[in-house]
Amino acid sequence: MSTQYCIYLRKSRADLEAEARGEADVLVTHRKTLLSLAEQRGYPIGKIYEEIVSGDTIADRPQMQQLLSEVEARRWHGVLVMEIERLARGDSIDQGIVTRAFKFSGTYIVTPAKIFDPNNYYDEEHLEFDLFMSRREYKMINRRLQAGRLAAARDGRWLGGKAPFGYDSQKLHREKGFSLVPNADAKTVQTIFQLFVDNPKMGTIRLCHRLNELGYRSATGKLFNVGIIKDILQNPVYAGFITWGRRGEVKIVKNGQVSLTYPRNKDYQVFQGRHEPLISQDVWNAAQAKLHARSFAPVPKSKQLQNPLSGLLICGSCGHKMQARPQAGTRYVFCHHYCGMVSSRIDEVEEALLLSLRHWLVDYQAPSKAAAQPSGDQATLEASLQKLNAEIAAIEEQRARAFELVETGVYTPELFKERQAILSSRRDALAAAADQTRALLDQLLRDNQTRQALIPRVQSVIETYAQTPSAEDKNAMLRSIISKIVYNKTTGVYSPSGSDLSLTIYPLIPDTHY
Repeated sequence: MSTQYCIYLRKSRADLEAEARGEADVLVTHRKTLLSLAEQRGYPIGKIYEEIVSGDTIADRPQMQQLLSEVEARRWHGVLVMEIERLARGDSIDQGIVTRAFKFSGTYIVTPAKIFDPNNYYDEEHLEFDLFMSRREYKMINRRLQAGRLAAARDGRWLGGKAPFGYDSQKLHREKGFSLVPNADAKTVQTIFQLFVDNPKMGTIRLCHRLNELGYRSATGKLFNVGIIKDILQNPVYAGFITWGRRGEVKIVKNGQVSLTYPRNKDYQVFQGRHEPLISQDVWNAAQAKLHARSFAPVPKSKQLQNPLSGLLICGSCGHKMQARPQAGTRYVFCHHYCGMVSSRIDEVEEALLLSLRHWLVDYQAPSKAAAQPSGDQATLEASLQKLNAEIAAIEEQRARAFELVETGVYTPELFKERQAILSSRRDALAAAADQTRALLDQLLRDNQTRQALIPRVQSVIETYAQTPSAEDKNAMLRSIISKIVYNKTTGVYSPSGSDLSLTIYPLIPDTHY
């Protein structure tokens, strides 16, 4: 067995709070203490593990996982640690993992107060008792901590952590805790609420595209996505409130591993905050009412949309909309009319779709493509309209001269009537042609505006699609830029020639596909 020792250092919650108050780095102090102890007793130190995070479980502490694997491999004669609870303060399962690893490997645990031999009956009992008591102490500290945080929320103080977009956290003067102060992004938050509330047809998808088009960016400097917009619109902090329990901690056990999730909790508490609100109560109420009114699901409420391509993917063989179904843990799209169209994994179609959108965007923005855009047609229509208007003006002049000629006796009344009928007929034909040309020109201008507005929207979808977790939000994003996608595929999964999947995308531009 090895004769070397190692040192394990970990910060507790109390250590982190002490450092926040300006006290010395705990790990530095502990390292000096344990190195001095090793020198006094002649322990050769082969490695020092420093756990930066303060996780409650072994799964949250990578250095502890590495240490245990080496202890089980009998690499160390002993491990130096400040207190037993630094090794394991988790539940009984974690404590059992630690004691078993040290016992079966015969590895000593050395603290400044005592040396534990896990194979000694009394030391083993003492070790288990210390771990049990440390767990109880941890629960007691956690209860006091949560009670203090709730009291701070009732008092309107910010509970710490990362401040919401549009705010910075600031230490309260001569008081414990923090508050929020608006920063440079506060105006962006106000713009988000204003655009959403003042425009009845402005949903979260359209709002996201509008913000990106105007040059606004999120807290990370990237484009806004629908998830960020919804979080902002639903956060009561912007109306001057502090929440408690809005994101509850839920532990999930999967394959024997415990993981933490933080789902939204509908029944959270709201308290009046000390910070300056960015929006009025009326604006907040209007935004929540609109969000509630616009919330709908394209599937029954008891289910959740799983297919981001729902309603958009059209079979290239029979023209029917394709559907999705699970198979062996993976979702596939298929044509339920059994026309011979081969199915594909949804993620494969999504990759092909994003690739086609990227190609479309590059091709559409290319100079040669720009030259082929209807700018030439626009010039032709404008010239044609100008010519028609000039001809109409000339006829009006002829009609005016006809009145002069009849008044001077050059034209007889009968000739005047005949001449007027001819001129009126020509004028009506020219006016009809001018109206038609003007309508075509107006439509062309609207189409050009749509084309120009679509470019940043497509770019926004390409950049944010992969980071959007909800299939429903993905579907809404695609619907904002695409009218339909024609799907074609004839080769199966095991075809030696590979997949021949092809997509024809119809962007929301008249008479355009790619």
